[in-house]
Amino acid sequence: MKEGRVVSWLKSEGDEIEAGEAIMVVESDKADMDVEAFEDGYLAKIITDEGETAEVGAVVALIATEEADIEAVAAGGDAAPAPAAEEAAPAAEAPAAAAAPDFDFSQLDMPALSSTMKE
Repeated sequence: MKEGRVVSWLKSEGDEIEAGEAIMVVESDKADMDVEAFEDGYLAKIITDEGETAEVGAVVALIATEEADIEAVAAGGDAAPAPAAEEAAPAAEAPAAAAAPDFDFSQLDMPALSSTMKE
């Protein structure tokens, strides 16, 4: 399987999230599974809504490091630079670049939930 469907978001935009906390439910080829946050932060922007599908590795949400940065991260959600992805592993901050934003955020990518889900 090369994609997953977001069944539901357990958190809303603007909500604080903690590492290890379930933040969404994804339907794979075999079952519905909770997806946990791998870092603390704030759910700034949901890019893939409930009921929509996304390819494994595609960005499904943006996470702001600081509460004060939620609006800036959300505003850049449609044209955000590609920071290192959070894909069933700890996320990294956006790489330094000429057009890089001056706030920290990370991406939440559609995870591969089973051995048959491929990038």
